[in-house]
Amino acid sequence: MSSNRSFDAGTRLIGRLAYKYRSGDPNTLRRDLQSLADATFYAADRYSLNDPFEGRFDRSSLDAQFSDLRTFVSGTAPQAASTLDQVSQAADRLLAFVDKSGVFSLSYNPLQELIWAHYGGSHRGFCIGYDLQKLVDFEPNIHSVLDLQYSNATPTITPTDLLVANNPVTVLQKMLGVKSKPWAYEEEVRVITQPPGRHDHDYRALKVIYFGLRCPEATMLAVMEALAGRGVTYQQVISPQSSYALKSVAVADQYSSAAQYKANCAPINDGAIYPDDLKPEQKHYAAYLSKAAEIVRREPYCQEVQLVDFSIGRSTAKAPIIFVQYLRAPNKWVSHYLTLPEIDKQYAALGLPNDV
Repeated sequence: MSSNRSFDAGTRLIGRLAYKYRSGDPNTLRRDLQSLADATFYAADRYSLNDPFEGRFDRSSLDAQFSDLRTFVSGTAPQAASTLDQVSQAADRLLAFVDKSGVFSLSYNPLQELIWAHYGGSHRGFCIGYDLQKLVDFEPNIHSVLDLQYSNATPTITPTDLLVANNPVTVLQKMLGVKSKPWAYEEEVRVITQPPGRHDHDYRALKVIYFGLRCPEATMLAVMEALAGRGVTYQQVISPQSSYALKSVAVADQYSSAAQYKANCAPINDGAIYPDDLKPEQKHYAAYLSKAAEIVRREPYCQEVQLVDFSIGRSTAKAPIIFVQYLRAPNKWVSHYLTLPEIDKQYAALGLPNDV
């Protein structure tokens, strides 16, 4: 899968959960339940967000330096002036990125009192917990993930920022990743997409739901029904009488007996495995190729297993690693890398015979 990502999800996001608060309001509940059922999220353009200062930054220093350079080269170096114009236009395009982006805002804290009051319908709603890495791995239109910074000063874009061509997140952080200090209680993280709008995600990214203190039972049951068979866990927010602190306790899934969502057994391409082409030291592990294919064909989004082999870049004679590539959608491929112990464990969990 190709994308224009500006971050390494594997190093920054692994194991991190982030939370989206929902109000439970009858006017939006149907929409939110449909989003849960469809495994989608909505990234709004900055003009739709509730802070009128979204995307505000100071580019006066940048413009001043361009102006000084134009004055310096004007009439004496036409070629340099032309190049400067091209650089200036490129800077304008980069800075205009903010108006072409979508923002999906989340919090790192599922038990923040003010967020429940402001976005959780005064505790009548619920809070959705996502595995950030799984959320962003699925969607190639996700450009960046930004931890919000909070400041009393508007961020300034300088020519130096634009020179960091190999790390465009530096500029994007200033454009969409800074808010004033009163917002710091939100502990916000933002998924930045291009374009804005609705985006799909791996349904397994949704890990947990927190129900507010006043969340109606009907809303709780509707959420559980929308997520039936997906292995989601549920928490009920509580507050001991002796303090204002928010805590949570586990709630039983009323649809725990539902069939597994997106159970799958995709076809394996006839030419996916070439046992006759294996090196002598690999032939001893040939059965693992078929076992790996059996594991991956059961991936919920797998349409066809297309290639299974020993990884050239990661595998060694003493520690073989199996590479499996499958088709997820037209012109979209996903790669899996499995060690032999991982294959043994996952294959055994499937309950299949060993004589593949």
